[in-house]
Amino acid sequence: MNEPMNEYGLAKKIIQHLNQGAADLDSSLKDRLKMARNHALDSYVQPSHNFNLAWAGGHGGNVGSKGIHPSPRAWISLAALVLGFMFITYWQTTDDVNDLSEVDTHLLASDLPVNAFIDTGFDTWLEGSSPE
Repeated sequence: MNEPMNEYGLAKKIIQHLNQGAADLDSSLKDRLKMARNHALDSYVQPSHNFNLAWAGGHGGNVGSKGIHPSPRAWISLAALVLGFMFITYWQTTDDVNDLSEVDTHLLASDLPVNAFIDTGFDTWLEGSSPE
C-alpha cells in the first residue's frame, strides 16, 4: 500500500539519490566540481543594497561604509513635502478661526438682545426654528 509522500520523505529520497549519484562519479570529475565550487564561492561578492527613490531621480542613496547619502533631489522632495504639510496645517487652523470670528460677528451684529444668548431655552428655540 503506497502512502502519500510528505515533504520530509521526498527530501530524504532526493538526498539518497544525489548521494548515490555522487558516489558513482569519477574522482577527477569530483575534483573539477570541487574546484569550480570553490572558485564560485571565492568570486562571490555580496550585493550592495541601494535604497533609491524612483520619484527623486533614481539616485537616492549610496550605501557604503559611511551609511546612506541621499541625493539633493531627495532632500528637495522631502523639504517640499514638509513645507506642504506645514502650509496645509496653517491653512486649516486659520480657516477655523476665521469661520468662528465670522459667526461671532454675525451674532453680535444681529438684532437679538444679549439676554437671548444666556437664556437656556434659546438653544431649543434655535433647533426648532432652523431650516433642515
